[in-house]
Amino acid sequence: MDERELRDRLRTVNVPASRLEVETLVHTGRQRVVRRRTWRAAVGAALAVGVLVALPSLLARPEKRAIVVDTAPSISAKPPSRTPSQAPSQTPSQTPARAVCAMTALPVPAGLEDVQVAGVDPTGRYIVGNATRGNNWKPVLWTGGQARALAVLGPSMQLTGVNAAGVVVGQLGLGSHEQTFRYQNGKYTRLTTPAGSWHAFPQPVINTAGDIVVNVEPSGNSGGEGSIVLFWPAGEAAARKLPLPAGANVLAILDDGTLVGALYKNGSAIAAYTWDQQGHGTKLATPKGQTSAAYAARGDWATGGFWPAMSTARWNLRTGEFAELPTPPGTDLPPALTSLGAGSQVNANGWVVADGYAVHDGGAAHLPVPKGQRASAVAVADDNLVVGQALSTSGTLLGPRMWRC
Repeated sequence: MDERELRDRLRTVNVPASRLEVETLVHTGRQRVVRRRTWRAAVGAALAVGVLVALPSLLARPEKRAIVVDTAPSISAKPPSRTPSQAPSQTPSQTPARAVCAMTALPVPAGLEDVQVAGVDPTGRYIVGNATRGNNWKPVLWTGGQARALAVLGPSMQLTGVNAAGVVVGQLGLGSHEQTFRYQNGKYTRLTTPAGSWHAFPQPVINTAGDIVVNVEPSGNSGGEGSIVLFWPAGEAAARKLPLPAGANVLAILDDGTLVGALYKNGSAIAAYTWDQQGHGTKLATPKGQTSAAYAARGDWATGGFWPAMSTARWNLRTGEFAELPTPPGTDLPPALTSLGAGSQVNANGWVVADGYAVHDGGAAHLPVPKGQRASAVAVADDNLVVGQALSTSGTLLGPRMWRC
């Protein structure tokens, strides 16, 4: 099944917003095939019954193979209406995009196949990605545009993020278990968890200081049942359990240590939140009649989605204002949809990545590719460098790319 078709089918399922994201399903489905994991049946089962179960996304943005879009919500014909008091007007802070962004093909280390970009640091100097070799993931790090295949600690290693100092975070696959790791100055550090067996979801994230955070649930659980949030301060290997309320899922950490994510109940999102590390939370503004979840944050900005409208959400964390970013003209959407869905990444200028597009107040960045191809954005640096992949029109991966806008 073509990946685009799979995403389109999943995104039109009419269920409450959950932890299970469309792009996570797509990427995880591919990953499960690659790694021959027994739990790969989840995607097929969800499609067969026409409803998404509220499982947490696995190795993602992640996972992402390409873009994080939450699949759980239902679709409405139009974004939800709101009064001015519900959504104060925002003053754009981002730099306008150039008319055309310049594409560069990222080099691929010899011997590696199906290399996919997973993220970029705020400066744009470091890019992380993953290849497949046999049944496993293999980590790739680009520094200043030069690619290097990193050594591996086990059968499968997946990079999920990198900060401005080049400190990389990811997950090591060990059979049916995953272990979070840090890669710094050419050395790996395995990050320990509390006693017991834990499954991490959706992926560990890192801030400029080098602090790392991830959600974990007891192995065998699903939908975030019994989940906790683990925090590794910069340079430390032992996890701290953060005192967050039950159902809190953290999906981003700002440079000042603020945690960003959503509060879930029975596997479905209630509202987007920020928390300090003592567990004090602030609910992010949401249109009347909608629920929300935040998936990424940088500087003053956070992004995610509103449901059941399935609209692209962006919050100004400094002012508390929110906006639903309009779908740019000419966007390739399936007939049943009117918006890109949830944002998966955001930079310090307020540029948002959603469903493979890099969007901002002025519309969408034009990411040129040769005829017969399409661009799929994954992340955007603070200088508006967009990273992602080129795909064929049928969804075949053609290789990692970056666009300087």
